[in-house]
Amino acid sequence: MARKKKLKVGNLLLTLNVIAILGTLGFYSSRLIKYYKLEHNKNGEQDSSLLVDKLFKKKQYVDLTKGLVCDEDNGTCKYKGNVTDNYLKYSGMLYRIIGIDNKNNAVAVSEDVVTLMYTGLENGYDKSYINKWLNKSDLDHSGIYESVLYDEDTLDYTRSCEDSIDDLEKITCEEINSNNKISLLSLYDYKEAGGKSSFLNNGQSYFLLSRDKDGNAYYITPEGDISVNKNLNTVAGVRPVITINYNTELLSGKGTKENPYIIEKHDIKTLADAYVNNYVEFDGQVFKIVNKDDESVKLASVEVLKDGENNYETYFSKTTNKYVKNSNISNYLNGTYLNSFESKDLILEKPWYVGNLELGALDYINKYKESSKLKIGMLGLADMFVQDLNNIFTISRGIESSDVIMIIKEDGTVFSDAISNNHNVRSAFYVSNKIEIASGDGSLKSPFKLGGVKDEESE
Repeated sequence: MARKKKLKVGNLLLTLNVIAILGTLGFYSSRLIKYYKLEHNKNGEQDSSLLVDKLFKKKQYVDLTKGLVCDEDNGTCKYKGNVTDNYLKYSGMLYRIIGIDNKNNAVAVSEDVVTLMYTGLENGYDKSYINKWLNKSDLDHSGIYESVLYDEDTLDYTRSCEDSIDDLEKITCEEINSNNKISLLSLYDYKEAGGKSSFLNNGQSYFLLSRDKDGNAYYITPEGDISVNKNLNTVAGVRPVITINYNTELLSGKGTKENPYIIEKHDIKTLADAYVNNYVEFDGQVFKIVNKDDESVKLASVEVLKDGENNYETYFSKTTNKYVKNSNISNYLNGTYLNSFESKDLILEKPWYVGNLELGALDYINKYKESSKLKIGMLGLADMFVQDLNNIFTISRGIESSDVIMIIKEDGTVFSDAISNNHNVRSAFYVSNKIEIASGDGSLKSPFKLGGVKDEESE
């Protein structure tokens, strides 16, 4: 009898083990099927053409330390870690998607710094020089960045964390600013992505929107460390943050750097149709489009000027830090250099803004108070892509002295140097935006080759 009882207990344990194993297999099988369907959309439904739906397919369900990780409590998602599948091409510029907001809009930040400037963030983002530079308003010369974006209806308002942070171990996001379409990264964004170990560490120095209790703005160093700017006359980079409407269609791309997501395409027949950041061949030399207006495009050389095989180095002036006719550098650019172009008649005479900035008045708007009208000029602080080349003169005058000019150093930082010292030169000029595109795709490998000027009467 004892033996039969022992057999019954053994059979019972075996049955329970089998049930447990089958239950476990069933649980994980159902999860596998669920996630496979979510990933591969095997429900018989047609694939969505929306960008945000493509992103949701990459949502992480298991490893929540990398990739697109979603928070079901607040309805947002963030890219974490050193991801390589969140690239977006928009208006000719490369962005990194940082996440999805609570309205299912995609939020992205420029891959690289787009300019160098003073911040004005001590009074909050809405009153900062950077906000004025990024977003259009009723003020003259505002929205430098927004003005060059193609199809602005693609953008929604950006939700930004504006908490004052004094302890980097306690970074919060409770005060939300949604007054602007274009904003900056916050400390919260940087922390959520993984900080120094994330894709937001791009080897460049750039300002954050976040401030400490004294109004000092935080910034990221080239090494990816967090620092605080206690010197109001510090110049650093700007990385715009934009928000793409949830109903924006994805036209092509896989999100990689070589094949980024594309959400806008249009025919490019003249320079008016081209994007900033496109490249143009002009008289056998390559230039980058750095700005556009209603009648012209602004081109800047992609290399420093040469004297034979060597870089052309010269001094700015012996008497003034104002870029004016008959100064040393102006004489060279508007004489020897201009005359080297066979198509120099296509270069327009335009104002180059040289208004002085002073301590306590570092708003880039002040440079528009004074100008010199010439054909060839140079880029200055708050010009797009001024940071592309190093060890060059800018057109920006030094603060509190007529004997210094702003220089971009070898490491990409900005400092004031004597106008009598030699540096490299990067040229810039304007041409009509009615010039036709003959060939090329606008990339550095295949820059636009120019044709004739389009006759408006023939349209």
